[in-house]
Amino acid sequence: MKRKRNSGTNNALLSDKLSRFYSMFPWPENPESEQGKIYFNATLQNMSRLLDHPWMTQVISIKRKVRILEICGGTGFGGVTLAKVLSEKGVNVSLLVTDLREDALDLGKNWSSKILGSEVQTQIVDVREVHKLSKKFDIVLMYGLSTPHFNPWDMVQIFTSVSQSLNDDGLFILDESDRRYEIFMVQGYKWAYAEGQGGQLGLSFHTGYDPVTGSSKRTFLNVKDIANPVTMDIFWWGLAEIGAFLWTFFADVDFMSATPRRHFILATRPRRMLKPRDLRTPTVYESR
Repeated sequence: MKRKRNSGTNNALLSDKLSRFYSMFPWPENPESEQGKIYFNATLQNMSRLLDHPWMTQVISIKRKVRILEICGGTGFGGVTLAKVLSEKGVNVSLLVTDLREDALDLGKNWSSKILGSEVQTQIVDVREVHKLSKKFDIVLMYGLSTPHFNPWDMVQIFTSVSQSLNDDGLFILDESDRRYEIFMVQGYKWAYAEGQGGQLGLSFHTGYDPVTGSSKRTFLNVKDIANPVTMDIFWWGLAEIGAFLWTFFADVDFMSATPRRHFILATRPRRMLKPRDLRTPTVYESR
C-alpha cells in the first residue's frame, strides 16, 4: 500500500487509544490470522449481497471506473472486499483506505496487495475531515461497525464531511447493527460483560455516562493484561437514528440486511446544504 500522510488531522492520542482498545478487544483485526480469514470470507459474502441492491446495480451498469473511499477502514476488510467483488464484475476500482491508526493501515499493507493484485492507497485521516482530501468519490464506505466510536455531534460532522466528498450521484454505505434492539431489548444492557471471541477473552465495565454526548463510558481490559485497561466513550446507535440523520444530508436512504444482525445503510445523492465550515463548536460543547 502506498501511504499518503495528512499530519494535520492525525490525532496521535486518539490513535494510540484506539490501537490499545483493538489490541485487547476480541475483533478480527489481523487479516492473516485464522479469525481474520473467517471474517474476510464473511465480509466477502456481505459485499456480494450488497451488489444486489438497485443502487449498486446502477453503479456497475453506468460506471466502468469507480473511486472508493473507506473511512475508519482499519486494515481494509470492507474496502478491499468491495473492490474485489466490483473488479470481478469488470469494474475498474480505485481504493483509498483511511483511518487514524497507522498500525492498522500497516497491517493491511501486504495483504491487500495479495487480494487485489495491486497496491491500495492509504492515508491517516480524521474521519470528520475527509472533505480536506479535496477529492470526489463514487462510494464512501464505513465498514466494521465503527459508529459506536462517534456520538451524535461527531456524526453531524462526519456526514457533512462525507457529503462534500461524494459525486452528485455518489453512495454512502454504512455497515451497522441495531444496537438499541439487540442490546437493550434482546440481551439487556450489561454493566459488566465478557467479550470473548476466537480464544481471546476481554471484559468490559460500565464506568460512566455523559449526558451532553449521550455516550456511555466503558472500561475494557484483557484478562491477560488487567493492569492496562482502556476507557472508551460508546454511543449505542440504532438503525433508525442513523437513517434519519443520513436523510438530512442525502436525498434518499435505504436499508439492506447483510446478516440477521448486521445491516447496510445506504444513502445517495448528497444534498450539501450544510458545509463543514458552517459547523462551529456549540456552546454546550465549549463548556465541557
